[in-house]
Amino acid sequence: MNRKGYFGQKGEEKSCRYLEEKGYTIIERNFRSRTGEIDIIALKRGAIHFIEVKTRSSTDFGFPSEAVTREKRRKLILTSRYYLTCHREFEGFRHQMDIMEVLVRNDRFYFRFMENAFLEGDD
Repeated sequence: MNRKGYFGQKGEEKSCRYLEEKGYTIIERNFRSRTGEIDIIALKRGAIHFIEVKTRSSTDFGFPSEAVTREKRRKLILTSRYYLTCHREFEGFRHQMDIMEVLVRNDRFYFRFMENAFLEGDD
């Protein structure tokens, strides 16, 4: 695995721990379909959270969340719909699209969790 892949994987692992400390139950990681991938799928208070994790070592080129482009949001929405179709046990649950920003500086991880970061139909 290259450095970039390792860096992103570490950000996802640390994000899962952060979310669990905040009361989220991680139900799946790296869910893939033909339409895309969702980094973390979590459950809290009867809501399904589809979470895109973006990890960076600086903000020189913008905040990590800015890398979630319109096309990436579209793919996340399509993939979340597919997930819900495949997992009928979550039928009737509220769901939302969240972004976890992770900044790493001097081997320390800083998080900004953006709930309901975007909605279906946002453009």
